[in-house]
Amino acid sequence: MKKMLFSAVAFAVVAVSAVAVAPTTSEAVPAFARQTGAACLNCHFQAIPRLTAFGRNFRMNAFRDMGEQALIEDEHLSLPAVFNAAFLMKARFAHGSTKNAAGVVTAKGGPIGTGPASSAVALQFPDEAALLFGGRLGEHTGIFNEWSVIEGATGLLGAKLAYVFDLDAGIVALAFGTTDALGAPSVFNDPSNAVSRNVRGIQTRAQSLRSTVMHTGVSGLGVYGHLADSVYFAVAGITPVGGTAAGNAGIDMTLSPYLRAAYTGELGGLDVVAGGWFASVDAANHKQTGAPKNNRKEFGLDFQIQGDMGDASIGFYMPVVLKAETTTTLTGLKTKVTGFNPYVNIAFGQAGVRLGYDYAKTSGTAVGVNDVKYNNFIAGVWYDVAQNLTLDLEYNAIKFKTAGVTSSKLNSTTLQVEYVY
Repeated sequence: MKKMLFSAVAFAVVAVSAVAVAPTTSEAVPAFARQTGAACLNCHFQAIPRLTAFGRNFRMNAFRDMGEQALIEDEHLSLPAVFNAAFLMKARFAHGSTKNAAGVVTAKGGPIGTGPASSAVALQFPDEAALLFGGRLGEHTGIFNEWSVIEGATGLLGAKLAYVFDLDAGIVALAFGTTDALGAPSVFNDPSNAVSRNVRGIQTRAQSLRSTVMHTGVSGLGVYGHLADSVYFAVAGITPVGGTAAGNAGIDMTLSPYLRAAYTGELGGLDVVAGGWFASVDAANHKQTGAPKNNRKEFGLDFQIQGDMGDASIGFYMPVVLKAETTTTLTGLKTKVTGFNPYVNIAFGQAGVRLGYDYAKTSGTAVGVNDVKYNNFIAGVWYDVAQNLTLDLEYNAIKFKTAGVTSSKLNSTTLQVEYVY
């Protein structure tokens, strides 16, 4: 772990010191832009939907803040004058190949994260398509909902509701939410861009984070707060079921503990967030006698630093999974995951570049399960055709090692088109 952390810190130092200039560009979800009347650059950093300090405060305050838009107000009523909604769509072209240890191509095509496909070039159209709506629900209350509109996959992807107590020292909120893939950070309006899956700066998702509560389907109920403009906390109960799984069948509300703390502030004029999380999660089948149960304990850290440097903008992010251990209760078998994912985004006007490295190590106690190491080197560029239309090209070189021996390599090039209306 010391070697891992040293390598990650070295990556951060090199990445930050290598940057000289690059102006900020940004986009905004029109639903909130219409409500607040604020410019896109006020809320978003470099690209949608990474947040600035102003944007994360709007989010933690449950999307209640109003700008130029009119209010409809009466006794126990305080709503925006229009229904605030937006539409998001992504399409992806992916080309790649998988090679075995001897360098022989065993499969072609397939986007990162889903494995190789049978075709040399894969088209995901749409990769994502969703209706987003929300904002102010009342003086102390705000909501945000996301509905999939893809044929055959329509349904609730995520919903959150927060009631905020405004204090002299800051805010404390009661929150409930569910999400299909964005994890506990989304449910509890976490301030960090480093651990929010939907604001990752790279297209591929960190291998070590994929099964944590930070990056998977989660429903939760709890309290979060932001005090003295510098301390964020969340104390909650969560269950690893969310999104469309929480429909008419109901949500399994056998809750497990989730604890989160983070510092938010400035360092040399740059926006800094540094924190950690703990979760002890029980999988489903709580009520089924004799059914296998998976208990997972997680410890992690995260760090971000972003802001302008002269005419430049840079964002550096690093989530670290110190330990994520899953135990099957009936057998006692364990699986452990550790890893980290440092990456840097550098903006040049309407264009930007990124570099990243994703490392994960998995080990198990089951017979026939060996240590697996996963290394992914990432390079990409993006261009904002308009503030709400972006082209994103990314190359990934992934190497899998089993018991220290290279077993396969996966190279993939992906072009993503994203627009928000």
